[in-house]
Amino acid sequence: MDIPWGYIQRHFDWLGHVVEGVCIAAVVALLFMVIAPRRLALIIGLAFAIGHFHGREKRDFEISAKLPPPHLEGYEMWKWSWDQATDFWPVALVLACVIVALLPKRRRRPGSSDD
Repeated sequence: MDIPWGYIQRHFDWLGHVVEGVCIAAVVALLFMVIAPRRLALIIGLAFAIGHFHGREKRDFEISAKLPPPHLEGYEMWKWSWDQATDFWPVALVLACVIVALLPKRRRRPGSSDD
């Protein structure tokens, strides 16, 4: 069986980055579980992975656009190439959704007011 790696790279590159982001988050979370509660360690790991991908794609844009230091234009993500954007945004959205799912649920007690 011949695996069509070119097709996978062209159309599902973003999925590989999501898996990579989850793996990075897991490693960082495991390291933080030594000093933090499990849920907080997971949130830290996920936030770290999102930041890692933003920094990597920002650097790729700066190099491809030959930006002179201090590279402030690299934060203008609307100027990123399609490949750079699809490497970052799916990872960021998936990991951010996991962070939201891990946040403690706010429960309103009967008779309480959030004013």
